[in-house]
Amino acid sequence: MSDIQVENCQENLSLYLEHDSGYHSQWRKDHQAVDEEIGRIVLVFNSGQNFDGIEGIEAYCLSVEENYPWNMSPGQQKAYELLLSLQQGSVYAMTTIRKLAEAMGLEVIRAALQRLENLQSIGAISGLKQL
Repeated sequence: MSDIQVENCQENLSLYLEHDSGYHSQWRKDHQAVDEEIGRIVLVFNSGQNFDGIEGIEAYCLSVEENYPWNMSPGQQKAYELLLSLQQGSVYAMTTIRKLAEAMGLEVIRAALQRLENLQSIGAISGLKQL
């Protein structure tokens, strides 16, 4: 039996949805409430310590693969670098998806979430729940 190999298949991801331009103006109007809700999700980096959550707040305890060997899209690379610096820069860090979107220069918060989902699907991060 041959070994199973894992590959980064960027062509299977909806990369256009990692950018503001992937969401037309009517989508933005129709989904503004959802975008706001996504923006309030808290991302926690706590170096493997136990995390019991925050009462009344949706939070994901993320882990970033520090030596991810595969290619990433430019949007994924930007998100990965921000997340990695949060993980490495402190014992315990928290941010929201809204703040992450702002740090990446995105207006559509869903685009930031799409980058996170794609990073998880290629194995660069873990801990993100699928919405």
